[in-house]
Amino acid sequence: MDSFFVQRILGAKVALFCDFAFEDLEVTYPQKRLEEEGAVVSVIGGAAAGTKYTGKFGYPVISHACIDNVSPDAFDALVIPGGFSPDYMRRNPAMLAFIVRMLEQGKPVGAICHGPWMLCSARDASGKPVCSGVRCTSFGAIKDDVINAGGMWVDEPVVVDANIITARTPADLTPFCHAIIHALAARRAAAAGMPMA
Repeated sequence: MDSFFVQRILGAKVALFCDFAFEDLEVTYPQKRLEEEGAVVSVIGGAAAGTKYTGKFGYPVISHACIDNVSPDAFDALVIPGGFSPDYMRRNPAMLAFIVRMLEQGKPVGAICHGPWMLCSARDASGKPVCSGVRCTSFGAIKDDVINAGGMWVDEPVVVDANIITARTPADLTPFCHAIIHALAARRAAAAGMPMA
């Protein structure tokens, strides 16, 4: 645990999207890692609060809220895990609108593995996918989808372009979470007029 980051993101509110068949580590690792640094992580799904979502390998996660009952204005960052869950979540208009609003506000949005599918489906005010023109990465199987949505896909462990943070697989969770923590800390430092170092 880095005490510098703890001081900077203590109490930060992070939304963690979830649905059935998520990639187990891509929910549990970011949740625990961000909590270690002092953030408050809320698991948000498409169903009622208290829904038990089960990962691809059987790990259960209980949601804190339904997407219909939360506002992006109340959160400082968003994490989108992979697995099969993004295929369900990308069909939820409220989740897509949440992503767009977070990006409009300049807040960090992290998507890993199949998570960038949601960046292909979420569209800005002009109707373009939010990943259009953005340097990003993803699980290799959805590379074509990201490119077809206008994303500038690269094969790197983690890619940061403005406030969009993307990563490829569970093997990249450590740098992915570090990038999210750093982005949160930098945003808070800037808001407070404080240097990062």
